[in-house]
Amino acid sequence: MSFSDYRVSQLLSLPAQKRNESELIISQCSPNLTQPIEQRLDYACDFCNATGVLRLWEAGICDHPPSPGFNAAVYILYITILVFAVLGNSVVVYVVCSSAKMRTVTNYFIANLAIGDLCMAIFCVPFSFMSTLILKYWPFGGELCVIVNYLQAVSVFVSAYTLVAISLDRYLAIIYPLRPRMTRCQAKVIIAVVWGLSLATTLPVAIYSSLFTPHLNFYTLMNRQVCTEDWGNTKQDNESRVAYSVALMLLQYFLPLTVLVFTYSRIAVVVWGKRSLGETPARVDRIARSKRKMTKMMVAVVMVYTLCWLPFNALMVVRELLDVDGWSGMMYLWAFFHWLAMSHTCYNPVILCWMNTKFRSGFCSLAYNLSCLRSLVDQWYFTQQRDADLFNGNPTTSLQTNYSRSASSRLVTISLKDDTIIFKSRNMNGQKGSAGMYSCRRFLQMLEETSSESPL
Repeated sequence: MSFSDYRVSQLLSLPAQKRNESELIISQCSPNLTQPIEQRLDYACDFCNATGVLRLWEAGICDHPPSPGFNAAVYILYITILVFAVLGNSVVVYVVCSSAKMRTVTNYFIANLAIGDLCMAIFCVPFSFMSTLILKYWPFGGELCVIVNYLQAVSVFVSAYTLVAISLDRYLAIIYPLRPRMTRCQAKVIIAVVWGLSLATTLPVAIYSSLFTPHLNFYTLMNRQVCTEDWGNTKQDNESRVAYSVALMLLQYFLPLTVLVFTYSRIAVVVWGKRSLGETPARVDRIARSKRKMTKMMVAVVMVYTLCWLPFNALMVVRELLDVDGWSGMMYLWAFFHWLAMSHTCYNPVILCWMNTKFRSGFCSLAYNLSCLRSLVDQWYFTQQRDADLFNGNPTTSLQTNYSRSASSRLVTISLKDDTIIFKSRNMNGQKGSAGMYSCRRFLQMLEETSSESPL
């Protein structure tokens, strides 16, 4: 049901006396009785400032049609990405900070990417969907208006610039392998520069963000406001706003995307253009596989970033060039594209857990400390079929003792030496358990050749 039809139905449902009073107010706002009642009612509700219009709102005649299904979907979708983004990115930061082996240059950048996503998830996701899609006005005050708008822009730039920093680090390491690698100190300086550039580039967003009262009775009569960028009403002000919006889009999306496509294309040509694995020594093979895995993982991160933000950025360009906000389906289209862009905050932890063994081990180690998840970790590493494949295989050296598969056993270390995997287990009391060495080609496939990766 459209807004107009819903308002007419609300008017007709009133008792006779109140309906007559309401029709009198409508006629005062629009005396041209030849117009359809829908047009006269919409004008009275939204723009008329005659005495008594407030009573139309108080009677519920001017309300927007309820959308419980849409509101419920918005709550579920946005709360889901909020929970997953906060938990996933917090775990990524914890894994990098808690282990000295994980504190590498690339992992510092990945942790910075997670911090940027955390900022967006905490400060932007809940405020944006509540004010824009549910309430349709800003109830959180002027200070939070500036903070939320500013941090949203900053976090988007941090993600984009961090991806560029990772791609340049990979590019220099693979294209120019004989040059000195970037040090951790240099990585920290680059991260500081990334934040500095992000804060400086988006500073006009903080300067011009303020509470604004649109010229609609829903806001003027109810004393409600929206949080937006107010650049002024003159033609020059409007041109400045459009120019800055275009510059932001170029710097935040199209320029980083160009750099990412160039660097990873060159990396792919070098990494996949070498000789086949059978023609190189084993150690060179492992290094090549490690580079390919890292390249695949970062390409996946870039592709997710591109696909999540492309529709929303395209919609912003269309809104700047064309007057499409009056279209009835714009709210739903904006909601979907905005949710897709915000959902980018929860995908990177999934990619890291799926495509990187070291991060996956860190996630499992953290989950093992929680008693409610310990059995799931045991099932992840050891299943009955996996135990049978391991212990009923053809061991190269029979060093194993009877391994009791139970929740009290924990995989502590997995190390690779040539074609043999050596593992140790430790029970919950800290006592050393069974150990063994096996021929493990099938087992390595299941564990994705755990130790074949070089440190990130």
